[in-house]
Amino acid sequence: MPKALFRIFPVMALALIAACTTSPVMYEPATTQLMPGGADDFGQYLADTRQHLTENLVAVPDFPRQQQIEWNMPFRVMPADHCKREQTRGILLVHGLSDSPFVFRDFARVLAEQCIEVRTVLLQGHGTRPGDMVSASADVWRQQVREHFNALADDVDIPFIGGFSLGGALATERALSKNTPRPAGLVVLAPAWELNGLKDYLWLASAARLFTDFVEEEAELNPVKYESFATNSAVQLSTVLDKVQALLSQYRQIDLPVLIAATEADSVINLEFLVNEFRTRFTNPDNRMLVFRDLREPWPENWRNDRIVSFNSYLPDDNILEFSHQSLAIAPNNELYGIGNPLNRCLEPNLISLDDCRQLEEQNLWFSAWHDTERPVLTSRLTYNPWFKETVQALVEFVRMQEKP
Repeated sequence: MPKALFRIFPVMALALIAACTTSPVMYEPATTQLMPGGADDFGQYLADTRQHLTENLVAVPDFPRQQQIEWNMPFRVMPADHCKREQTRGILLVHGLSDSPFVFRDFARVLAEQCIEVRTVLLQGHGTRPGDMVSASADVWRQQVREHFNALADDVDIPFIGGFSLGGALATERALSKNTPRPAGLVVLAPAWELNGLKDYLWLASAARLFTDFVEEEAELNPVKYESFATNSAVQLSTVLDKVQALLSQYRQIDLPVLIAATEADSVINLEFLVNEFRTRFTNPDNRMLVFRDLREPWPENWRNDRIVSFNSYLPDDNILEFSHQSLAIAPNNELYGIGNPLNRCLEPNLISLDDCRQLEEQNLWFSAWHDTERPVLTSRLTYNPWFKETVQALVEFVRMQEKP
């Protein structure tokens, strides 16, 4: 979920009195949108999605266009050849706002080796150009998630659903609905159940959308995630947030098994809300929550729970000040975000320009969450999870523990 959310209010206020300006093609919607359908034939779904990306993706610089199409494609990874077929398990993973299925490639590789099928879906408006978010619809996202989970449940004995950020909220909606088939468990990374001080202002986006398509138009440098933020994105996010909170509030106790991962320094997601929901509402004994935090600081007494495991997010030997929202699902050797790879350094520097960040010597640049206040060191967004192996192992153990719902 983009840092633009934190600038949304003053920009939207200005938008109410400002005239619109002509946007380049990157910020213009394509003539066609990705629509639901095809989940019951995943091969055909991939072919249709590839054609859509081929026709509509506006490439960012420095990466071959065809490679950008492949990176943004949804995918299905089958269990490794050594796996027995007696009782099959699979999970549908849903990406976040402005993001793409690429975020789950590292998870998928490990899960498939551990005999868990992985499927992903490309949400409408994503993977092509920021302009396609101008007309994207949360109702279409819900339909895509519903259709793809149902297709997974038809093909495996024990189906799971999960997601990251917005995708975590959409997965939660589907998991808590009364629709069948039921998932055997829910896996969410930094789920958008409650935002950090932003929810009360998202209603402004509906008014601002009448005057401007974008909160901000940024230079697009990332081939698998938008940096620019459409006003409509805030509108659709608000509807998802309202729905998931209404669903959560309907239950005093939720027996559905859940695995949550979150970082204390998340600039977007309200960690206190996640912890409270986990401790008080999700009661299954198999539940687990992984929290990445600075272990030098005490954990609040009223947040403690035997099912919550903490990992240290202050890793000075690696120049890591804290973990970012985006880092949780990414392995240190990821081909784009991993150590030494194209998007690892200076993708989103904090309080310094991109050029100044790139000129810093390696030892002088630290990694952190997004922030707009001074830190003792110069920082850029952390793009990977140093505890990736432990995170994915917890996911594997959680999935293996559950039986057919």
